[in-house]
Amino acid sequence: MFAKLALRNVKRQISNYLIYFVTVALSVALLFAVNNLSYSDRIRHLTEISTDMKAMFNMVTILSSLVTALVLSYATGFMLKLRKKEFGMYLTLGMTRRNIQTLFACETWILSGLALIVGVGLGLVIFQLIMALFVSILEIPFAVSGYSAQGIWLTLAVSVGLFALSTLASMRYLKKVSVSELLKEESVEKSERHPVFWCILSAVTLSGLVGSLVITCQSLMATFRNQESLSLLLWLTLDLVMVFLSHFTMSRTLAGMLLKNKRLKNKGTNTVILRGLSGKMTVNSLLIGALATLLVFAIVMSNVAFGEKIHSDYSIDKDCPYDVMAMYEVAGEQGVSIEEGRRIIERHSPIISQIDYQLRSLGETTLCSSILGYDEMGWTDKFMPLSQFNMLLTGCGYEPVTLEAEYLLITFVQGICDTDFSGKTVTLNGTVYSWAGSSTFYPEFVREWMYFVVPDKALEAMPVSDICAAYTLENNRPDALKLVKDLLYTVETEEGPEERCNHRVKENYRLYSNANAGTLIIGALYVSTVFVCMALAILSLKTLSTLNDERRRFEVLYRLGADVKMQKSALLRQIGAFFLMPFALPLIMTYPLGLLFGEVYEFWNFTGLSGQKAMETAVLISLVVAGVYALYFLITYRIACNHVICHGDEEKEL
Repeated sequence: MFAKLALRNVKRQISNYLIYFVTVALSVALLFAVNNLSYSDRIRHLTEISTDMKAMFNMVTILSSLVTALVLSYATGFMLKLRKKEFGMYLTLGMTRRNIQTLFACETWILSGLALIVGVGLGLVIFQLIMALFVSILEIPFAVSGYSAQGIWLTLAVSVGLFALSTLASMRYLKKVSVSELLKEESVEKSERHPVFWCILSAVTLSGLVGSLVITCQSLMATFRNQESLSLLLWLTLDLVMVFLSHFTMSRTLAGMLLKNKRLKNKGTNTVILRGLSGKMTVNSLLIGALATLLVFAIVMSNVAFGEKIHSDYSIDKDCPYDVMAMYEVAGEQGVSIEEGRRIIERHSPIISQIDYQLRSLGETTLCSSILGYDEMGWTDKFMPLSQFNMLLTGCGYEPVTLEAEYLLITFVQGICDTDFSGKTVTLNGTVYSWAGSSTFYPEFVREWMYFVVPDKALEAMPVSDICAAYTLENNRPDALKLVKDLLYTVETEEGPEERCNHRVKENYRLYSNANAGTLIIGALYVSTVFVCMALAILSLKTLSTLNDERRRFEVLYRLGADVKMQKSALLRQIGAFFLMPFALPLIMTYPLGLLFGEVYEFWNFTGLSGQKAMETAVLISLVVAGVYALYFLITYRIACNHVICHGDEEKEL
């Protein structure tokens, strides 16, 4: 009996449950996709290269499950609130609490079961789309991927567990709530008081937000230069706090200040709209601030993820400009010798060309002593002949360097590059060499933090400290895992056996970099999508929770002569303003974010990307967020229309 009654209630209440249904279905679909990605055979193979991938996917699943659990709890509470009068009537008519608990549990499980089926079906498609994006990032051919039994069972287990927890919380509420509490009317919200005070506070918090964003941009560039991130983290935290405070204060005062404008208030149905918004903003300001903060975090995280991908693409050629690079310290552990390493490489691919180069050193610290902390690092002055440096440069597409009685500092650390060597000279073979500049622009041809390029004659008879070789292969994409494994050797250390390798394999760098960037992008997009969907679900449910008050307000509006078209227009503007407030700033912020990442690309010498790619990424992310936003807004507006709009007998819609 309860199953039939529950099914009838679900059919009757389907429009009210639509937000809940869509949210559950999307949550299940995203959870299904990421779980299958995590357990995919193709992804499992890549964990040998990047061990962080599995951990990141697990962290994403746990985080998303927690967020989904919170929203399901909120959505279930909304449905209880929407139907509490109905349950109160059931109790007064003789139904027991256990009967009502059973009825509501049946309704919840019917709706959740349908959402689970739809979510899994949608997840089948989303998984293939995510896999297509992931393999495109990895630059490997796409093929339709098989689904993992582990991923499917994990999705079902997590979903059922969340449904069960939500149902238990609802049954606990129905067991304890009194009949009078179920039947009593909701208190009417009052309009905001002291709008001038809140307007001033809004201006202060908005100015604080702009100031913190400007300082954050400066801190970001300083972080790249100094390799320090603590201050940046503090400013980013302050940015999120200011986003929350600015939205909190603006929502407290906006409608109240507009009500002070008599010309605007007396135009059309604006009084009804503004009074409705003013009452809502008083109670919902905390919610709006939290949702805006969540959206900003999601958009920033997505931009950072795509920025990391662009950075990784360019850093591969900088970290390992040739297909394979061998680097040996003469005084260090040899392991696989350079001759043996060449034979191993040739077993994987023929070598087209080889460039031999060296670093030389007398063990002195004439130049490197200018670097703070050089003695703790054990740095000494190491030099590369100019001819060998130019051969390496021209071999990977750079212009050669010209030096006379000068030395050029090469480093990959911006802090070292910023050190002033203008007063430092070095005497080599009787010639004094002065500073020609410092650069982080060139690829990393050696493992050293820094070295100095000087004319060849300066290094005659200087001992060799490092021997190196750069190889160009016929097959520039060999099996990186096997090649690196063959080049590894084991040494005994105080902590036990340790594997080392004196070779860099570009394909291994590419796979590692792309795997990490791909995992970060997928994780960021997944978490961002979940955050946005959950935030919008809460916003929609909060909007719909005031339908009874809105119904009374629009009944008055109808009696004053507002037809269906005017009522719908008023409702559209009212809900639109409520939805737009936490969305406007995150959407607007995509533009300065694009500009900021453009500056970062210029800083890293990403020629041709100084804004175009960054802006394209920012616009794409904002369009996706806007699409999800529009979906929830339209569903909310449609449900509200069904409950709020008053029709005359001759205008009543079928």
